[in-house]
Amino acid sequence: MYICVMLTTDQAIEKLVRRRGWYRDSGMKGSTARVYKKRFIEKKLELDSQMKLLEKCGYRLVRQMKWEDRNSSEIIKRELLRKLRRENAFWYSNTSTQEISEKELIEKVLLYLDIGDIDSLFKIYPKKLIKETWKELLIPQGPAFYKLNVLYAFLYFDIEDPERYIRDKVRERLISIQ
Repeated sequence: MYICVMLTTDQAIEKLVRRRGWYRDSGMKGSTARVYKKRFIEKKLELDSQMKLLEKCGYRLVRQMKWEDRNSSEIIKRELLRKLRRENAFWYSNTSTQEISEKELIEKVLLYLDIGDIDSLFKIYPKKLIKETWKELLIPQGPAFYKLNVLYAFLYFDIEDPERYIRDKVRERLISIQ
């Protein structure tokens, strides 16, 4: 089931510019974004410019002058859960959005889904939580996910020497178990 959050053009832009760094994913420069925001606040941003701005920032026109935020955390979570169910990541139960913990969702996405889906995790959860979950739940699984852990360490967590880092974390885990 797909639920759509409908916003007017003004509501969508207001929600968009309230977020810190809202323009980064659109490829827009900071100075251009400040001008758009200032013109919107002063009610001087033309409707055509408003529509182009929303489309560039990931919104989609659903009905005439109603916008859907595809970057809404609930919509992203539902989409990730749908993909995880398709991959049979929850073979042990029938889960809904409310039943799954943040850490479990992060773990399953890191294990079963693609890079694009992992990127969407960073839109809804802080990097610190994702890294903590990765260190706690994926690294201890050892050799089975070694190459995947090296990729995540290098690609997402800016770790200079991923192999040494993972080796040290596995060693720390083994010492804590003993």
